Amino acid sequence: MVHKTKIAIFFLFFLTILQAEHVWLVKFPHKDNHLLHIQKSFPLIDLLQHDYDQSSYVFLIPNNYLSDFTHFIHRLHGSFRIITNNPEKTWKKSQRRSKRWVPSDNPLDQTYYQHFLSYDEQQDWYNLLKTSLLTKKFIRSYTIGHTYENRTLTIIKILGHSHRRHQQRKYAIYIDGGMHAREWLSIGVANYILIQFLKLRKTNVKVREILYNFDIYMLPLMNPDGYEFSRHENRLWRKNRSPTPHSDYWNGDQSCYGIDLNRNFPYEWNNTIGASDHACSHSYRGPSPASENEVISVVNFLRQQQLSNQKFYAYFNLHAYGRFWLLPWTYSLSKKVSNYDELFNRSSKVVSSVMKKTYRVGQASRLLYPCTGTSIDFAATLMPHAMTFELSPMFKGLPMCFDQNKTLDDTCTVGFLTDPKEIEIDGTEIFNAIVEYMYSIIRDRCL
Repeated sequence: MVHKTKIAIFFLFFLTILQAEHVWLVKFPHKDNHLLHIQKSFPLIDLLQHDYDQSSYVFLIPNNYLSDFTHFIHRLHGSFRIITNNPEKTWKKSQRRSKRWVPSDNPLDQTYYQHFLSYDEQQDWYNLLKTSLLTKKFIRSYTIGHTYENRTLTIIKILGHSHRRHQQRKYAIYIDGGMHAREWLSIGVANYILIQFLKLRKTNVKVREILYNFDIYMLPLMNPDGYEFSRHENRLWRKNRSPTPHSDYWNGDQSCYGIDLNRNFPYEWNNTIGASDHACSHSYRGPSPASENEVISVVNFLRQQQLSNQKFYAYFNLHAYGRFWLLPWTYSLSKKVSNYDELFNRSSKVVSSVMKKTYRVGQASRLLYPCTGTSIDFAATLMPHAMTFELSPMFKGLPMCFDQNKTLDDTCTVGFLTDPKEIEIDGTEIFNAIVEYMYSIIRDRCL
């Protein structure tokens, strides 16, 4: 019995070592398609940050890849620096300094966007929105599905203004966040946008005009299972928490659970460019298109609405990070969506007027990298305006915590570990950008 216990302890220790992940800054001397080679040779490495112009990358690397990846870098005459070999410890250290908060009875209070709410806190807030005298007349909520771990997928609908009671808008806007578990800022910004539309619905001229023409549907938290796992187990977790064939076979390796929801949408899914068919990869596309509860729930909701009297007209997808305004297509470098020029010109004007030209606008496959099965490509097949915002921080001066080899922040790793104070800063910028974009459509009589 003692012998078996020792074996079990050793096995658990071995799995811990195997699953350990390191964050490295990697630089190569020449521009080349290094990422494609790395994805093929090391499918479990996760790209966290990059600067193609400087041929620099920040990777999350499994422990069992360290030796082979080091040889790969040296073979290409590259170099690397270890940012941290324990990102989880860094995150927990910063968490100890975070302040506790008490929810307000006012659902529009700033406390609901000054913190990263847990799933339960998010659900309590939705319930408060539905029952408060301040908001219940102006919103509706819909449960569109449940996750593998049986958490609710809740959409909040902000009702447009109408001369006639209960009249439905002809068109609608769809906004979501939290598709990737570790991108907490996208959830906070989605909450901020929801609150601002409700607070300014009568006093802001542009908001009033938008709500006269559109209803707004919001899914601030699309991946609650992954998000909760990110909060409690692995801060840099990306996928949902569905089991895979590999997780059943090798259930001690947590990386073999989960599907990347933004590689699982049913458009151009059957293509491995930027979407892995390896179940233990951070960008695993899943066994089939729309195999995941989260994705099929959204797909069915959007399709059903398109068959009703109300049509979705615009989709704003929130991610983090890099400060990019991304347009379809993501699946192709050579093809462009039919109205690309209009999307680009309209977006560029908003970036100039609202964002002080700090966002880069362009086709997603070119500004970042090609990938398939994405939500904006799917949305672009249903509605004329579909785009992704990659929020702060900007990809600049990799990694974020170093400057000229001098450490600027001992607790810094990568841009996913955003402080809650960034929610209002980014939220203000993105809310104003969405308002300006949609108002420009109304002003130009493009409906």
